[in-house]
Amino acid sequence: MNASLALQYAVVAVVVALAAVSVLRRYLPSLWGRGLACIADALEAAPAAIVLHRLGARLRARIPASVGSACATSGSCSSCGACTTVAEVKPATLVLTEPKPVRRS
Repeated sequence: MNASLALQYAVVAVVVALAAVSVLRRYLPSLWGRGLACIADALEAAPAAIVLHRLGARLRARIPASVGSACATSGSCSSCGACTTVAEVKPATLVLTEPKPVRRS
């Protein structure tokens, strides 16, 4: 295998990994948030450099509100308006009018 083919495989692997992360963030925000919380816990609990603690705090700030990081309760306090439940979402209303009779001559 030559170097250009290895570089091509590396670029494709990076693109596929970024696409997987994007899909995970978009369609599974709860799983994404729990993963970020686990990584942030590990970084903040490690007796290591202050840089890792700061990185953990930055990751914790990026956890979606639906997971519960931004609220005292599990994201359902509704004080900030970030979380909406199914009952709060109102369907669009369609105004129906009386049909007009068709005149035939």
